[in-house]
Amino acid sequence: MSAKSARLSRRRSRKGLGNRKTPALTWSDTVTLAVSLALAAILTLAASNARACDLALSQSPNTVVINYNPFAIGPSSGAIDLGLQNQGDEACELRLSFVDDGGAAVSSLALGGVGVQFRPREASGLQTSDVEPGVFRYTLAGKATGQAQLDAAIVVDAVPDAGTYGIDLKLLVKDADGTALLAPIPVRMQLVSTPRAQLNLAGAAGAFGSGSSVEVVDFGDAATGLTRRIFVQVRANAPSVISIKSEHGGVMRRQGDVETESSVPYAVELDGAAVDLTAPWTKEVDPPRTLAGMSLPMLFTLGKVRDQMAGRYQDVIAIDISPH
Repeated sequence: MSAKSARLSRRRSRKGLGNRKTPALTWSDTVTLAVSLALAAILTLAASNARACDLALSQSPNTVVINYNPFAIGPSSGAIDLGLQNQGDEACELRLSFVDDGGAAVSSLALGGVGVQFRPREASGLQTSDVEPGVFRYTLAGKATGQAQLDAAIVVDAVPDAGTYGIDLKLLVKDADGTALLAPIPVRMQLVSTPRAQLNLAGAAGAFGSGSSVEVVDFGDAATGLTRRIFVQVRANAPSVISIKSEHGGVMRRQGDVETESSVPYAVELDGAAVDLTAPWTKEVDPPRTLAGMSLPMLFTLGKVRDQMAGRYQDVIAIDISPH
């Protein structure tokens, strides 16, 4: 086609368009559009790289141990400290959660019947998620290191048998979009219940405890066959042994009496069984695994009272309990 016919063609095309003002696409316009598209792709890629979190693990919690005393006052917990390092320039918005071996989310668990729940440690910077149960949010600034700190806290008490109870979990670390930033971190949870036993004497003053105390059983004015009853309350997380020993071998001696050694005999029964007070005496017990435990009646009976010197008589009985 000649140059002239080309010009005529353009005139006819313009005339046929009427009042439409759609511009013809020239070669230079195509180049401009291609450059714009390429620039947009580069900007998108740069934004994607800026959002990427370059995270490394600097400390793993490994095994978390909760030393649990079911009879102690106050909470028990185990520390979970996760050390993290942000190697990128931008802040990392992290999401932490626990799963079991099957991949199911775990926000609480039971170890030996004891209820355990994961809680952010105060002032650790870790926060619970309002919309995702069991998920903890943590922000780590660019080029920074930090510790995400949790506590495995006891929320439901129980009296498990003495022993160690454990479960294997995995800790997941993801970004805000749900992309895994680290390989799943294995965490072994253990609750250790050491053998423990306590007793209390009901009917005398006192309370459960593991230390020594002195309680008083007062007969008042002595008379043959006079009785007094108390209850030995026992609680333990293992089979245990009660031991009883009389200081004077089953008699009450007159206080301050060194020369005559005047005495009043007495007998003791524990849960219907006669206690030999002339030598150390023991009884095996296995209380139910509750805070109340079991209660054993203890009966004191005065022997013959006749012609003893007036005064105050006493004996000291040591009652102890120890777990097997």
